[in-house]
Amino acid sequence: MNNARWLRLQQLFDALVELAPEDRAAWLAQQPDEDALKQEALALVLADERDSAAVTRQFGSAVAELAPAPASGLMLGPYRLLCEIGSGGMGTVFLAERADAEFDRQVAIKLIRGIPTRDAAERLRRERQILAKLEHPHIARLLDGGTSPDGQPYLVMEYVAGEPITRWCREQRTPLAARLELFRKVCLAVQYAHQRLVIHRDLKPANVLVRRDGEPALLDFGIAKLLDPNSSGRQEATGAHWFTPTYASPEQRRGEAVNTATDVYALGLLLYEVLTEQVPAPGSDGHFHVGRPLRGDGTRLPAELGLIVGRATHQDPVRRYASPEALSEDLRRYLRGRPILAAPDSWSYRTGKFLNRHPLSVFAACLALVAIALFTVRLAAERDRALRAEKDAQRESATSRHVVDYLVRLFDAAAPENAGNTSLSPKELIDRGQHDIDTRLANEPEQRARLLAAFGRIYTELGDPDSAALVYRKAAEAEQLLGNTRQEAIYLNQLGYVLNLAERPEEAEPVLHQALAKLQALDPPEPRELIDLYATLSLAESRRGDLRTGLAHAQQTRELLRQYNISDYLLVTRSLTSLAEAHMRNNQLAEAEQAAQQAIDLLRRHLPADSAEVVSATGFMTDIYERQERHADRERLLREMLQTRLRNLAPGSAWAITARNNLAQAIYLQGRMLEALPLFRENLEHLRASGQQDSPSYSITLNNLASLSEQAEDFDSAIPLFREAYENELPKPGKPPSPRLAMFRQNYGRSLLLAGKLDQAWPLLSVEIEESMEGNTERARRLLHLAEWMRRSNQLTEAARYANQAGAAFAQFLPPGHPRHAAVARARGLILRDQGRLAEAAEQLRQALEVLRKANGPQSNTTLECQVQLAQVLASAGARTEALALLQPIQGALEQHFVKNAPLLRQQARLLAQLQSS
Repeated sequence: MNNARWLRLQQLFDALVELAPEDRAAWLAQQPDEDALKQEALALVLADERDSAAVTRQFGSAVAELAPAPASGLMLGPYRLLCEIGSGGMGTVFLAERADAEFDRQVAIKLIRGIPTRDAAERLRRERQILAKLEHPHIARLLDGGTSPDGQPYLVMEYVAGEPITRWCREQRTPLAARLELFRKVCLAVQYAHQRLVIHRDLKPANVLVRRDGEPALLDFGIAKLLDPNSSGRQEATGAHWFTPTYASPEQRRGEAVNTATDVYALGLLLYEVLTEQVPAPGSDGHFHVGRPLRGDGTRLPAELGLIVGRATHQDPVRRYASPEALSEDLRRYLRGRPILAAPDSWSYRTGKFLNRHPLSVFAACLALVAIALFTVRLAAERDRALRAEKDAQRESATSRHVVDYLVRLFDAAAPENAGNTSLSPKELIDRGQHDIDTRLANEPEQRARLLAAFGRIYTELGDPDSAALVYRKAAEAEQLLGNTRQEAIYLNQLGYVLNLAERPEEAEPVLHQALAKLQALDPPEPRELIDLYATLSLAESRRGDLRTGLAHAQQTRELLRQYNISDYLLVTRSLTSLAEAHMRNNQLAEAEQAAQQAIDLLRRHLPADSAEVVSATGFMTDIYERQERHADRERLLREMLQTRLRNLAPGSAWAITARNNLAQAIYLQGRMLEALPLFRENLEHLRASGQQDSPSYSITLNNLASLSEQAEDFDSAIPLFREAYENELPKPGKPPSPRLAMFRQNYGRSLLLAGKLDQAWPLLSVEIEESMEGNTERARRLLHLAEWMRRSNQLTEAARYANQAGAAFAQFLPPGHPRHAAVARARGLILRDQGRLAEAAEQLRQALEVLRKANGPQSNTTLECQVQLAQVLASAGARTEALALLQPIQGALEQHFVKNAPLLRQQARLLAQLQSS
């Protein structure tokens, strides 16, 4: 159908609607149009009468699509259209300006979309009638109106330059209280319209703008409904679907009659969007449920606001607020801290609101009551404290007397006249007393606990931390039964300390956390015990591999010392040694050495040089020297420590075994293999004799003896030792994993690799190193081992990639001259050699040899091995003289450092024979 036919059909339709049904046929007969067009127009009128205004609207919409839109620059009376600023279901709004030179002003002009049908014109006329009745600062005003020369009616309204209220609040980041005050103004504007019998029916963010001055303006009364039954004009049926679905009330969507409750519902949805910055969405049942409002970032809004929105948007119109003013008033009550009407009326709710409104008065009254109560309690507490101090003094006196009596009896039983010719060592004497204590002091739990603790200290001094752990655990359990929380926590701390000494940090940590919880529950707190406990806990965490937490707790001890102004040298020393350990495990070696030296200097100012405390602090420094590769300095300190402690300790004590093990390690790292091996073997014999195959010391000794054998290329001896050490560290039921497991697994795999057993080595070397492992050392070592495995498997590209990764990993935490860098350069040299790139291989091996000579000495096993490998590359490259100069001087050293028939000795002999024969 062409445009002319559409327009003529519209004209016939409008005329027929105005006629009485009995006059329509006669009128149509007088029209010159074809019969088909006449019948179509009559059919539309009959359908319109049958289906209310639905056909009229659909017909008008179709015509509107065909009609030309007004152009910018069009004159309507004294106004010139500038541009379109909005378009709705029935009209289009243009920005316009006054063009008659009377005064300058921008306005908004609303025109009917398309052809001005009778229904559309009637609606526009009704909007003009409504706006004429509304004079409110927060409602856009009607300024003028008229009809264009072609019969198009229009409205001239105040132009509101602003943003939708939701966008304005979001972009201005308006505080909650300011949003509510702004929204109250909107409510009062709607209330004003209701008082003039006008329902808006289309309240939504686009129809509520906020001006530049922050004041709201209510727009678009195009589908508003007049409640006045006497108002003139054709009323639109209440079932007409002119609304925005998102903000429409249930009764609107059902096509039922609307009233002021419809606008209250829309205001509730608008309030929800203003508060949450989210468009309200219906639930699975099609209805809106507010619940506890949440912002877009997940922040919860006050529950009372959810109640207000819930009441405004209730499905039953009768249960909503009676008016927009009532909604505004409830918001005002919320802002003033008063009970809201939407909340359940309860005593607790009203009391809470009262307290919030009058905090100072209530606080003053409570303060007076508290002061009276505190005064009374303090008097009672002082009395109880005095009585308790007297009772404690009596109990301590009795306990000390019983402990002394028991020790006297114990030593008397060991006297020659009672024990005969059998002499008892200090440890055997304490063992006898420890087993006897449960029967003799069964009815005296306090004395039993104190004596057990005394035995724990003696076992610690004798270098037997495992026995000390057993008695400290019993002492803590006894204090728990007595309800003495403070003393129980102290004994648990001592238990954690000796477990650290026994290289069992995975067992120490949970015990120390238990002690910490008990100390923190005390009132008032005990800062000295807390400092000591945090120091012990830091050691356990650092040794177990939790480096960040270990360092944090060590630093916390320093803060507590400053906070409580404590200068006790023993506590300060404990703090410094825990800090030194944490820094060392984090590869912050300079900081670690500084803290350890401060601890040693402080102890030497107060104690003799051979005291157990000074020796223990010196042990921390030897660990740091090991990380710094200062093996000669470490050997010197360890020899001094052993010489001092063996005056009082048995050669097979746990402390002596650990110190001897560390001394042997320092010796062999300097290349003096023959001196180190007897020390390791002596330790292994002591441990096996005392049945300590399950102890960490035994595993460490196995590992170190295996490492020496491997360096001497005695793989037949090294591999079984490595295997036993690794299997001893495998997880056992009921025990946490060992922090040494990854290191021992790598060592076992490396030894198999060097022995040429690649298939057996791969499952061990390919396992990823756990993140909980100490630092990055083991992860970097694994990369280096994988590079060697790939080289021996002739996968040279992969070998080079792993070697580069190992180099990058070591570079992150080791200085340039560290022997680990030499190991990487040596691996690269061998890969380049196998690739036939002899000149590059020789350069890498020269770099490795230079670092090894400086770090480990010219006679160390690793230095000698690298020297032979460089000579082989030079010989292959034709530099026979240089190769011979490298081989001849070390022949004697090789025979002293490597076992007979070692692969390196055979390689050196073959190479030397080839060079001499040529």
